[in-house]
Amino acid sequence: MNDRTRREFIKAGIIAAVSPALVGRLVSAVGAQESEEPLFQTRYSCFYQATGAVIDLYADPLEGLVNDEAHVHVFAQSHASAYASRPLADRIHASGPSFRYAPCFDLHEHVGWGTAGEEQLAEWGRGFRDAALAATADYFGFNELPTTASDNSEAGRRIRRQVATLLTYLSEPNDKGDRLEGIFFMTHQPSMPGNWPERDAEFWEAVNQSSRLIVAEHYHGHGFICNNTDMYLSNHFFALRDWLYASDEPAQIEIANEKFTVLHSSRYGPGPSGWQGADSNLVPFDAFERNLAKCSRLTRNRSGGYNRICFAPLTTAYTDPAVHPRIRRLVNWHYNQGSDDIERLCLGDDSSECQC
Repeated sequence: MNDRTRREFIKAGIIAAVSPALVGRLVSAVGAQESEEPLFQTRYSCFYQATGAVIDLYADPLEGLVNDEAHVHVFAQSHASAYASRPLADRIHASGPSFRYAPCFDLHEHVGWGTAGEEQLAEWGRGFRDAALAATADYFGFNELPTTASDNSEAGRRIRRQVATLLTYLSEPNDKGDRLEGIFFMTHQPSMPGNWPERDAEFWEAVNQSSRLIVAEHYHGHGFICNNTDMYLSNHFFALRDWLYASDEPAQIEIANEKFTVLHSSRYGPGPSGWQGADSNLVPFDAFERNLAKCSRLTRNRSGGYNRICFAPLTTAYTDPAVHPRIRRLVNWHYNQGSDDIERLCLGDDSSECQC
């Protein structure tokens, strides 16, 4: 089968998978096989901003996340005063073989990045890589693709060129041949295809070459999640994935089938927040638990979400620690049963758990 015929075959699968006839389950088992994202390939759960004490909750030997060759749990962290932390890496790695550490390259902390020359970008990228490797990191986090990166303007194109260059040097092997793949975080605006007037194949090629996960940030408020239908939310969460998939470009199709990851807000605390999630002064905790369950089920039921999901923030400074047992259960329910039929169901096979 030549490349073009293969791509047309792949696309036929995804069109079938999201047809109105499949609204009840969102994606059929047949559609899953046709979409070229294999069920039960390596399962990734991804988390951003978690202290050591929080990580211990996810590593609990009885109720924590599974440790085996089929699962990877990535804890991405932005550090205030250093590129990476060996003590945090050691704590994550002590949690088991599935637990991985990804210190974040925080773009906004590098003053002048938007106009810096390649020599400066290379210095930043290689310096971060070396510090991350020295701290025994497993990946690097890229925090994050700016809101205006998708603009069809010279400013937008320059942002993409600068980011692509940084990614090249962050993922470049060192003199010993050691390298890191990225966990590439995207703000919400460029996570929506309507904000991409042009595809920029070179940019997505650089993202694909450098990254293990491409994370679309969906920090939505409680009302947005609970007041919209399952089908609306599913299409919203995976709009960029479907747009990449329809590109006819191998790198973008690979991202869609193997790397695209939806991030949901796990923030539950008093007052409004840029993390969105729920205001604990207004929303009962059990309602927010159902919010998380709804998001998790919708993610697991859509091609592009069979094997990957992300939550943020996890640190107690931003969210109530009571959310962690819920997230643990959701990841284990939807991504650790080896049964497509069971994993698609709402938590505990109780549909009321997904109605917030």
